[in-house]
Amino acid sequence: MVSQQLECPVCFIRFDTERQAGQSVTCPSCDHSFNTPDEEKFPPEAAPTAQVDDVEEETTYEATEEEAPDNDKEPESDEAEEEAPQNDEILDREPEDATNDEEVDAEEAPETGEPDDDEPSAPPDATSPGALVLLGELSTAYHTKRLQSVIDGPRSRAQLAGLLLLAVAVLGLLAATATAVKWNGYDSPWDDEVTASLYGSVIDVDGNQLEGVRVAAGGQQTFTDGEGRYFLHNLTSGELKVTFFSPGYRTHSIWIDLRPAGTNDLLVQLEMGDGQDVDDQRSHVLRPWPPTQALAAVMGVMALLALFGSAAALLERHFRLALFGAVAGILSWGFLLGSLFSLAALLLLLGDRERFDA
Repeated sequence: MVSQQLECPVCFIRFDTERQAGQSVTCPSCDHSFNTPDEEKFPPEAAPTAQVDDVEEETTYEATEEEAPDNDKEPESDEAEEEAPQNDEILDREPEDATNDEEVDAEEAPETGEPDDDEPSAPPDATSPGALVLLGELSTAYHTKRLQSVIDGPRSRAQLAGLLLLAVAVLGLLAATATAVKWNGYDSPWDDEVTASLYGSVIDVDGNQLEGVRVAAGGQQTFTDGEGRYFLHNLTSGELKVTFFSPGYRTHSIWIDLRPAGTNDLLVQLEMGDGQDVDDQRSHVLRPWPPTQALAAVMGVMALLALFGSAAALLERHFRLALFGAVAGILSWGFLLGSLFSLAALLLLLGDRERFDA
């Protein structure tokens, strides 16, 4: 289809039309049919072909005029024709050249860094054994024949340290069990509020006993006797504020820690005058730390670490693990004997360090 704008030769009206090449056109205004002047002179496809033919004929004619006058140059033209490659050979070589170019491009293509699916993955590092492998290796130290040979035969200082740590592990486990049994269900007297008693005496700055001084604490009160002594019973243990009143003397208040099932003796000195004094003596009482079952668990863990260190020392491998087991054995307590054995094993390991490197 050819789309173009035409002008009617009768009514001179311009209009757009689409038609096949060589087809006549009808004017939409006056219905006059006509052909375009260009198509009458030159067919649409023949004109370019004719021009190409004229150019080729002129080129051939010029080449003939240049070769015709000189007859001596014919052998050279024959040699040129022989040296010129045939069209068939050129066509045959082109696929080969294309194939070679593709191979070169494939070889020169940059690597994208993405791993090939067919390539096997790198094996894991064999120098760092896993936990299960390490446990399996350490368990071989306690085979009956191997352990018996270490006990009977000549042994190094490192193996002697391993035997000591083995004894430490046994003592530590026994100590942890005994601690758990002893303190099972233990109730500290500081945890529950129980009754307690308070007594003491009141004097003046000259050391004379004061009679009739009112003593109040924990909702109770009493008065000092002729010797300046006082007694308070059925008080609640823990922090307690005790206040002393006497006419002509300054009011004196004291914060104390009232110990249950213990002796609570409080001596107070009053000064003459008005006003009030406050004294805090709660820091004077040391509250004991009661042992719990958590202590038994810590001792048991330290004993197990000493057992691992014993295996490493018997095998003369993993020096750091053997050293760590000796330190843990000191903390396992082991009725104090285990701590002493661990200290001796630590010194033996440090003195036989080269056995682990061999």
